[in-house]
Amino acid sequence: MRLRRFAWAVALAACLCVESGPAEAEGAAFSLAEAERAPSSTPKSPAALLEARSALGRARASWLDARWGGSFAGLRRAQAILDAASGRYDSLLHSVPLPRTLSAAQAAPWVPVAMDLAEAGEWARADRLLRGALASDRDLLALRAHVVSRLESPSAGLHVLGWPPDGRAGGAGSGRGTISAPARRTVSERPGSGEEEAERFVAAALSDSAGLWRAGRAARWELLEPIRSAAARAWARISIARSLAVQGHRSLAREFLAREPSSRTTQETLLFADLTASARDTTRAVRALVSAAGKLHVSTADRFALAKRAGGWSLGATADSLAEADWLSLMHSLSDVGEASLALRLLDARKGKPAEERAAAEREALRASLLLKARRYESAAHAYRSLLRHEGATPRERADFALGLARAARGLRDFAATDSAFVLAASLDSSGTTGETAAWERAREWEDRKTAIDAVSAIRWARPRIRTSALAAAARVHEAMAWIRADSLAEAAGSLAGSGPEDAAVWFWRGWIARTAGDSIRARSSFRRAWELDPWSYEGVRARELAGLKVEATQGVPGARVRHRTRPTTPPPRAARMFELVGFGDLAMERLRSCAMGDPEPGADGCIDALEERGVFRVGRGNLDLDLRFRFPPAFAGPVFEAEERESLSAPLIWSIMRRESGYNAAARSRAGALGLLQLMVPTASRLAGRAVPEDSLLDVRLNVRLGAMYLRRLAREFGDFRAVAAAYNAGEEAVRRWVAARPEIDDLWVELIPYRETREYVKQIYAGMRRYESVYESASDP
Repeated sequence: MRLRRFAWAVALAACLCVESGPAEAEGAAFSLAEAERAPSSTPKSPAALLEARSALGRARASWLDARWGGSFAGLRRAQAILDAASGRYDSLLHSVPLPRTLSAAQAAPWVPVAMDLAEAGEWARADRLLRGALASDRDLLALRAHVVSRLESPSAGLHVLGWPPDGRAGGAGSGRGTISAPARRTVSERPGSGEEEAERFVAAALSDSAGLWRAGRAARWELLEPIRSAAARAWARISIARSLAVQGHRSLAREFLAREPSSRTTQETLLFADLTASARDTTRAVRALVSAAGKLHVSTADRFALAKRAGGWSLGATADSLAEADWLSLMHSLSDVGEASLALRLLDARKGKPAEERAAAEREALRASLLLKARRYESAAHAYRSLLRHEGATPRERADFALGLARAARGLRDFAATDSAFVLAASLDSSGTTGETAAWERAREWEDRKTAIDAVSAIRWARPRIRTSALAAAARVHEAMAWIRADSLAEAAGSLAGSGPEDAAVWFWRGWIARTAGDSIRARSSFRRAWELDPWSYEGVRARELAGLKVEATQGVPGARVRHRTRPTTPPPRAARMFELVGFGDLAMERLRSCAMGDPEPGADGCIDALEERGVFRVGRGNLDLDLRFRFPPAFAGPVFEAEERESLSAPLIWSIMRRESGYNAAARSRAGALGLLQLMVPTASRLAGRAVPEDSLLDVRLNVRLGAMYLRRLAREFGDFRAVAAAYNAGEEAVRRWVAARPEIDDLWVELIPYRETREYVKQIYAGMRRYESVYESASDP
């Protein structure tokens, strides 16, 4: 509850302040003592509740000042004050007597209180305000009806709304055989307003609960009007279709959804496919799913849902009824979302042979790639060897097959077969990207499995075959590192000398070698150059640290803003909170997103703050490159600061991992089963908690952050260096134990030689992200 009312608390604080100057000064100086002490009014008087909410608004305003312009220390203090103010308001909200009558001038501050009561489930107390002191507020009609329905019945709520307007309720049997629009309502006083739209949502929901299907559809038809938001129209379309389907009119529901295929949402497409399949037209259903999954704008999660459903239905006779193009599109979609095993089953289910030899070859190449993705390495190796024997394949295609064979052999830990296949791929495509990739992967394989001198030989073999600038620079760096491992700093320096691609990593390792050799002047010069080229890469950050250069949060982005000295905001649309309170959270979020992205700055900023309170970050008009506070938010600050103190961890480390693991999304779920902000697995969480932790519990922000921080502390006790901690968080403790046993000193060389590319990049991103957070917040002075 606390997270959802702060923006409106700020608005209330503004309403209660007569003069802006003193109010601003009071808000800036708002203290923990003020938040905790009792209001000046009698504690059990209605005025005490308003004063507590005003104090909450001032505390929230102070927190926002710190969030956008202060330091971590200031933000911690503001968080403590906010928690105290929120706790006091919560305690009074449930007990203080409510006013029976209010003048029009007195009513405004009590509107958000009524909303808070409804949010807290205090239906009787909310009703006392809504049908008593606030009875004349027409904009609260939707909330009033919702509260009455919870206290009494859906029919009572509909009576409050005056719905249906024609007095004909329309029970379960009405409306049969038609989906034409009902007569338009004529009694609406505010057509198109957010509050009036909320009334239609409530009318639809309560009509369904009361079994008044025609009345529910009438409310939904009004939400299909062009003046409505896209989210409202989409909700109306799918809910009309569901209503028809529930009543047994499945063909009508399907006809309704078929009208505008280009504007269908993913959920509409899934429902349309279900209805179509239930009519024994599975082929058409699968085609609709495949078409939707192939669209560029579809999110990975939606593509997964669409492709998985289509794949499941295509395992039977449908596999042969699909056109080759649709079928291949489905195969690729399944492969893209990590369902290679399902794609292979579907491949085997298709009995019909391709009409052309070329199509047959493409099918075999697809099978080999799916076997590799499914980690069926022996079968993949066999498939790629078979493809290499095809006489009709071009040299480029044969190079791709050889690269696939090398990767399959690597999975089988057959070094000799891996090496010969990499060499073959590089020779077959000596001037293309496949050959370049094969040459580089061969060099890295030698680096991981052979001696340092052997690694130098393999890297030197690869370098002439590498043309991409970034990869060529990486090859120079890795040759230098091989010489460092061979205890030859002179050769290492020579491999980085002379002309060639130069990036921050090349300059960093020049500095590292010079520093190790005792040449501090050359080292500092090289480190400075690395920092200037890419200040917020791992190499740039480490170069600054080793050179002792001053932290500059805007280095590399000279127009960036580190703090907002002034940031005027206006409250978010009240309709957004109304949608939330009456049970339409998705529509509330859509309204806030639209406001944050499209409204003028004061309004957009107010909606950005409201979204952040709901756990949605980096959505709005803010420039991700230039507004560093927007780009690196102190997400879920309360739980993070609690975990920081309890586990003696760095809050920037927790935020950096949260950013990389879930993108600050508390509801994130990976295909591997990792959950929540810090992407915890259920067995790991249960072990940390000392009890069985239900899967859905890990979507709770406080629990997820607390257990994730416990795990980080446990890793820190074993491995010490945060870079090894990050590596273990990504690749697992056993892998890092092996790497530490092979190279006990955890330094920059250790990071660069991590065998897993994903883990190597993960460690660099976590370290650089942690330092970026520190630069943005710890270098700031409190307002």
